[in-house]
Amino acid sequence: MTEKSLSIGELVPNAGHSRVRAERPCAGLGAGDTVRAGKGADVRIGELMTTDPVTTTVDTPLKEAARLMLTHRISGLPVVDAAGTLIGIVTEGDIVHQESRKAFGDVPGLLRSLGGDDGGPAITAGEAMTSPVITTGPDIDHTVAARLMEKRGVTPLPVVDADGRLIGIVGRSDIMASFVRPDELIQDEIQVDILDRIIWTEPSAVTVEVIEGQVTLSGSVPMKTDARILWVLTRRLDGVVDVNVDEVRYPYDDTKAAQSAGGPIGLW
Repeated sequence: MTEKSLSIGELVPNAGHSRVRAERPCAGLGAGDTVRAGKGADVRIGELMTTDPVTTTVDTPLKEAARLMLTHRISGLPVVDAAGTLIGIVTEGDIVHQESRKAFGDVPGLLRSLGGDDGGPAITAGEAMTSPVITTGPDIDHTVAARLMEKRGVTPLPVVDADGRLIGIVGRSDIMASFVRPDELIQDEIQVDILDRIIWTEPSAVTVEVIEGQVTLSGSVPMKTDARILWVLTRRLDGVVDVNVDEVRYPYDDTKAAQSAGGPIGLW
């Protein structure tokens, strides 16, 4: 049987160009909600987070909290109680908000101040902090946390245990660490974890080339479904920017056989 060349359009209908980011669900969360891990998590937040983060208390003067943030070069300062339970966070945005209230052009704010309706300026971290806080657990997939940070504009993201105690914090730079994985590690993961352990084909049957996160695959796999799986799983790997599978061939189109028999054809 003649082997076919595999195109992205055949792999996933309407996919267009192969530069497609993996879509992972992340439900909209409100303040105080915590993201927990689901099945199939890849790199856990617990592996990326900064442990033993700098913290403060509700009674800490706001200026001292700001000094801590500048000294440690952090964008958010978790506020905890005596037991280490997270009760709020002071962010750069909270500090900027306090400064913005002093603007002479803020006529509504000035009138509220004169009427005593604005509550006055924040003196302590507890008065300025954002509370409740959107948090995550240590076992959550880092891609879900990244989606949450992007969607809700949350940074940094405190990490808490089941009892609400602060155990770490994760920022954008921590998420970036998973994106800049060496090409050699990506190549090894494709060959060992995907080709050998999942598709069950000889790694030598498919040539894997990775340059700056751009993956080019060429060679042969047994069936069209195997080719689809190879593409989908490869593009989900951390550090992968683009996947080209135009030179991957398959001798047997099992999706047509399944369709003619009236059976399912998997996820596609």
